[in-house]
Amino acid sequence: MFSRSSVHTLFLCVIALSHAPVFAEDARTKEVLGADDARIAAMVSADSRSLEPLLSEDLQYSHSTGSVDTKETLLSLIEKKEIRYVAYQPVERSVVFSGSDIAFINGRAEIGVQHEGQSFEKTFVFLSVWRLEEDVWRFLRWQSSQLASAALAVGDVRVIDESARNGGWQLLVEGDFESVNGEADTWSWKESVLSCTGHPVGVTRFHKPLENFELSFQWRHLSSGGNSGVFLWAPSESLLDLPPGKLPRGGIEVQILDHGYTEQYKKKSGRKATWFTTDGDVFAVGTSEMNPFPPLSPNGTRSFPSARHSRGSPQWNHYYVRAVNKEVRLWVNGHEVSGGSNCSPSTGYLCLESEGAPVEFKEIYLRELP
Repeated sequence: MFSRSSVHTLFLCVIALSHAPVFAEDARTKEVLGADDARIAAMVSADSRSLEPLLSEDLQYSHSTGSVDTKETLLSLIEKKEIRYVAYQPVERSVVFSGSDIAFINGRAEIGVQHEGQSFEKTFVFLSVWRLEEDVWRFLRWQSSQLASAALAVGDVRVIDESARNGGWQLLVEGDFESVNGEADTWSWKESVLSCTGHPVGVTRFHKPLENFELSFQWRHLSSGGNSGVFLWAPSESLLDLPPGKLPRGGIEVQILDHGYTEQYKKKSGRKATWFTTDGDVFAVGTSEMNPFPPLSPNGTRSFPSARHSRGSPQWNHYYVRAVNKEVRLWVNGHEVSGGSNCSPSTGYLCLESEGAPVEFKEIYLRELP
């Protein structure tokens, strides 16, 4: 465990060493940052098998709460999902070497954690130590201190301010989207509000493919029973030559349904609405695949929301989506409700859906992640 004096000593070491020449393109710097990237990816994906060889047998991981984990206890927490790192974004990192076998990384990171039923995202300043062991860089020490976060909190519904935009959030505007198979008037912008007539059925897409990202936006249906959605990781071939009236043939859909849709379905079909909900279903479409999180739809293909938090037309709703490392998670009005893992493919286009009814989107923010 790090004592207060030892932490102070480590930070003094970093300050002293900061006067030594450090080159961004230095091969050792790239190796250490590459190992750190692999550690972060393994922790976010809860992949203890990939994480284990990156950790030193002498690891001491000091949490900001004061608790300290060893290699064994940290791996156990992650493997049993007693703690989940749902967000882990380094904002600043600098590397300083002490001799040939010790590397200090200090900087700032936005880390989102789920623990004991609670979710939070905070900004931390940190110091980590890596040691070269048998020609492999291994994670030896971690010490962090919490700061007030400049980023949108996990599942938060607040408007992203200027400081958050400086943290990587981008407000999407008309020039960021390209119509795929709509008419000239299907999609229209007025300031930051995107309006859709719902006709014909189809999509507009973000101008480039994405892999790991966060999405925050508000939406509302303008009529009872409205239908829409967001496609994540839609493959380029699923959009190629897509005729009007059709939706992409692949991707992960985050459903946007008004509560009135349930009653309309019952009247039209004469059956109970058991295979969908109006509170944030997530599911794979066409050629794409996903392991949905429970609770599941009767046929097991959809992740049903764990609680009902969606508001009916014409009220505004907030969706916060994390699509990271083949995993999708959805928060509805500040509450995590659904998602899935092992998505394939896990890169592709972000699309907004026109599906027969007028709908509006506003304050669409995107943050791309490593």
